[in-house]
Amino acid sequence: MLSLQLNRHETRSLYQQIAEEIKTRISDGRLPAGARLPTVRKLAEELQVTRLTIQSAYAELQADGWIEGIVGRGTFVSNDVKPVALHDSVGVALTSEGILSDILTINRVLGMRSMAIAEPDAALFPIDEFWGYLTRLRPKAADLLGYGDSQGDPDLRIEVVRELQELEIDGNPSDVVITNGVMQGLNLVTQALSRPGGTVIVEQPTFIGYLNILKSQGLQPLPVHLDEEGPRLDEFEALAARERPAFFYAIPNFHNPTGRSWSMQRRHDILQIAGQYGLPILEDDIYGRIAYDTSPAPTLKSLDRDDRVFYMSGYSKVFMPGLRLGYLLPPRAFREQILMLRRSADVCGSGVTQRGLAHFLRDNGLKRHLRRVLPIYRQRRDTILQSLRREMPPGVSWTEPEGGFSTWLTLPRFFGRGELYRRALKQRFAFTAGEAYDMDDADELDHLRLCYGNQRPEGIEAGVKLLAQLISNH
Repeated sequence: MLSLQLNRHETRSLYQQIAEEIKTRISDGRLPAGARLPTVRKLAEELQVTRLTIQSAYAELQADGWIEGIVGRGTFVSNDVKPVALHDSVGVALTSEGILSDILTINRVLGMRSMAIAEPDAALFPIDEFWGYLTRLRPKAADLLGYGDSQGDPDLRIEVVRELQELEIDGNPSDVVITNGVMQGLNLVTQALSRPGGTVIVEQPTFIGYLNILKSQGLQPLPVHLDEEGPRLDEFEALAARERPAFFYAIPNFHNPTGRSWSMQRRHDILQIAGQYGLPILEDDIYGRIAYDTSPAPTLKSLDRDDRVFYMSGYSKVFMPGLRLGYLLPPRAFREQILMLRRSADVCGSGVTQRGLAHFLRDNGLKRHLRRVLPIYRQRRDTILQSLRREMPPGVSWTEPEGGFSTWLTLPRFFGRGELYRRALKQRFAFTAGEAYDMDDADELDHLRLCYGNQRPEGIEAGVKLLAQLISNH
């Protein structure tokens, strides 16, 4: 007997509740790999629901790989559901590189409830619609499958400029560089502006992937702390004046990992100080269109009158990350240098996916997609905030994200370094450990990131409840 708990007054369908309850039991080890599940008829009688409800729940679990049906024998927890091997590598290296490796490993482990990666939900991808655009490119396949323009597909650059115009950013197709994801663009700008041994101002905390870029290029991050309006101006100006850094890497809209945005006044102040010290700014706006409550504030690029802002965005968070498509709008004085670095990196990107995305954007496919998914992601954001308020013990605080896919939790140092992270992994639950963001030894608090974009509401609630229990029990 599974003894599943159903709430018949919830808006969630019963089959979804059943599927999520079974996932929870698999994740926490109560249903180990190979365990036999009740028959459809028996579980339907036990829960007093229709057989179709159980069949739907089992079908969803089987489609996602959690369970498998064996003809003549029954339904079993998949043998692919195995605990993470903590003694090997996961949970050991508490650095930005180590935690990022953990995230990618955990994401492939069946039976883990992962709130460690800020990504969209693959179940919401408009795969069939987009595939149709690729299919229609078949007559041009010979051209598109050869080497393309290092700057990117001309059609896609035209569509990017239309997006930029909606953000009141001036630019021409000849100014835009299409990149293999935003990460490549961040790498290119960092190479163009700095040399090994130099320094770069970053927000504290900031995107851990960018900390890896700095480390790989032999650069030292200079952290500037955040308050309710954005980077602290006193710290920012002191670093700009004293350290003479190469540039400032910033995420003003729906910051990763906090989900907050800078105030309008703070944007103007940062641009003024940057101009005073001749400091370039690398603006990462990958989450800019994932807004839940109000429209995002104007980008730094749209406010830039000195042409010192390198603007980066892309389609990994708003569309499908596997396409690896981003774009960069550099100051015109740097365009040729960026293109030279791009050609030395990988010559060009995929002409097929770039042209397919261009046609999808031209037909307003992305706007249709966002109208459909933003209410879903907004509900998930609301769910995690409600769950945190309900479950977390006193002393734990968190940010209330205005957009993006993550919230940032802060708590007293109840645990030793990495202890909470490893305890959660043993319970098959993953978050992003705050140790990955450490740049400030003076911080006397613990932090962690919870990501909700790829989790259904019931999964978010289960994850927060487990985390709260781990903290409360300790």
